[in-house]
Amino acid sequence: MGFLNSTLDTLYQRHLELSNKVDWGYHRLLPWERGRNFIDEPWNENQGTISPELTVAVETAMLTEINLPWFTTGLQAVFAEAPSALKHFIHTWTREEDQHARILDVYLLLSRNGDPDTRDHIRKNVIQAGWQAEATDPFAMMIYTSLQELATRVFYLNLARAAEAQDPVLTTILRAVAKDETLHYAFYRDAAKAYIEDDPSRIATVCRVIPRFVMPGFGMPNFRQRLKVIAQYANYGVKDYYNSVLRVALEFWGILQYDVSSSTKEARQTLDRYLSKLGRVAQRETAQA
Repeated sequence: MGFLNSTLDTLYQRHLELSNKVDWGYHRLLPWERGRNFIDEPWNENQGTISPELTVAVETAMLTEINLPWFTTGLQAVFAEAPSALKHFIHTWTREEDQHARILDVYLLLSRNGDPDTRDHIRKNVIQAGWQAEATDPFAMMIYTSLQELATRVFYLNLARAAEAQDPVLTTILRAVAKDETLHYAFYRDAAKAYIEDDPSRIATVCRVIPRFVMPGFGMPNFRQRLKVIAQYANYGVKDYYNSVLRVALEFWGILQYDVSSSTKEARQTLDRYLSKLGRVAQRETAQA
């Protein structure tokens, strides 16, 4: 474990240096001049600055990010016996993630996109429902968080491009958030790679985690319908996950290039079937587009 502890310490120090360079304050990015009193000027659906479809995408992101207290609790539990660098990273990650839900929520309020009363009701229900980590060991969690952080990064960047013609302020906000997700992904990605290189039999865990992966917002109301809207109007669907997230991570870790041992054969076959199925769906999405 000495090698892994040293590697994780190095990765954590790298993260601190890089994150300090891209630090941003949500108060500097929000369009405060758009704010109006909801009592004097009640909300109506014609007041928004972006399309209803993009509003759904931003709301979905906010309703996912708002569960930060549960994410932190879950990660702390899984990493309780992990090397100290992982535990320190969770605290730093929480500090950086804290701005994400707030900036998206306040943006929607200032710009009057979406019904604030309905959104407030859903937000409370989402937080009350909480989140339960499926992964129970640190390495499995690293694989999950690597995929989740990269998927979030790709989603935010794709959504930023879709928002350019409708609200450049939103585009700037989304790209700022994506910078954090990029650094979070890099930490988990490189940490996972170190664990794989330390013990290639851990590939079996990778193969088991990937087919069961779902984004942490899956429990919110109408989540599947939200995903359909996001795929059509925010340019993030199965093909984007398959090509820009899953294949990228697998290639970086070299999973498909490792020789399959008897202990990993069954898990690898499960992964191969999953990749084939997802690849066919991605091809259909590409053809339809």
